[in-house]
Amino acid sequence: MNKPLRHITAAAFSKRFTSLFRPDNNALLCFALEGILFATATNIINNNNNLFALRLGATDAEVSLITSIPQFVGVLVLLPIGILTDRMRNKQLMVTMSLFLLSFFYFLIGFVPFLNEYKFLLFLLFLSLSVGPLTGYNASWQAYFSDVVPFENRNRILTVRTGAMFFVNIALPFITGALLASAPEVSSKLRIHQIFYWSIAILFVLQVFTVKRIKGGYSQRQETLNLAAFYSTLKELIHHKPFMKFLSGALFFYLFWQADWTLYFLGQVNYLKMNEAWLSYAAIGAALAQFVTIGFWSRVNERMGPRFGIIFGNLGLALCPICMIVSTSLPLNSGPVVFLILNTLANLAFATVPLNIPQYLLSVIPEKNKTLSISIYTIFITLSNAIMPMAGVKAYHLLGNNLNALRGVFAILFLLRILSSLQWYLSY
Repeated sequence: MNKPLRHITAAAFSKRFTSLFRPDNNALLCFALEGILFATATNIINNNNNLFALRLGATDAEVSLITSIPQFVGVLVLLPIGILTDRMRNKQLMVTMSLFLLSFFYFLIGFVPFLNEYKFLLFLLFLSLSVGPLTGYNASWQAYFSDVVPFENRNRILTVRTGAMFFVNIALPFITGALLASAPEVSSKLRIHQIFYWSIAILFVLQVFTVKRIKGGYSQRQETLNLAAFYSTLKELIHHKPFMKFLSGALFFYLFWQADWTLYFLGQVNYLKMNEAWLSYAAIGAALAQFVTIGFWSRVNERMGPRFGIIFGNLGLALCPICMIVSTSLPLNSGPVVFLILNTLANLAFATVPLNIPQYLLSVIPEKNKTLSISIYTIFITLSNAIMPMAGVKAYHLLGNNLNALRGVFAILFLLRILSSLQWYLSY
């Protein structure tokens, strides 16, 4: 009885595997590879920027600026990028231009440790400038993706791409964390950071060549996009109830997710005393939980739509403050272990954030001036990202700048994230 079952399963697997290499799956393979390259670069960035800043001599308040200040640059460039991208016959051009500029700025960041007393200031400057093309990439990528991929295939391709990105996030933090932990002195750690940033520059260039292999994406060119088009698009969006319903929910969600981005790092480093290795373990645990569950959430999307799963993603994020409160209440020798376990569990539903929110957004965005509409939405989210990490650190300082203050802020954020989950549920 077992032999036929094994034969059928193997045959089915072989058929599905070989089907990936059919010509009509070019977009799936290219988007998956492009996602792997982007995830590799951004994983190194996200896991090392704060550590790099501390080794350049930054204070806690200055570390919060690394998240906040660059976002204001993103806000400034969003509308021009949205208008320019919608004038293009193929939005692939904006995607590749953005990646080339990202490569250039991270190449420059690699030289920052040589700049003596100005090194942190110039790191912040180059990082802020890099957010311009990063914002352009994110806004134009979503519009380009919807041009290339039909609606019925989006969940499948996004699932493969996001799963590949999660897989990178499992292995890479262990490697980068181990390399940094093995370096005995700050100077040698800075040299490793420099190699990371120059590697990131190369990865973005490789991503350009991958994107260029994706076929299609040509659309009707818009010739009249200007400030009048912006006001017209904004007015249309305001009166478009599905979009406004999504925007209000997404903004409430992002406000209280972004508020602890710097505090979470400070809690790990200052109170749990986690070094590079432990920080990488936490990142690996989170990525593993996301990778293991993405197939389940993709199937939920097929049955219930993307608006349903995000409820659980928000509930998972509500558990992150509990992770920090509980683990910092334990003896130091057990706190990091408990944090690692709880943080991994809290990420079991996080896959719904990168998987569901883009699909939800594309389902409520009007087709006309699509990139400009996405840019207007992104302005609100980017402004939140510019303000909330600083607001979280400010609240922490106002409450006493100590462990009790940290727990107090996280307790407030827990309640607000529960309310955010409730509003997604009521919206659904």
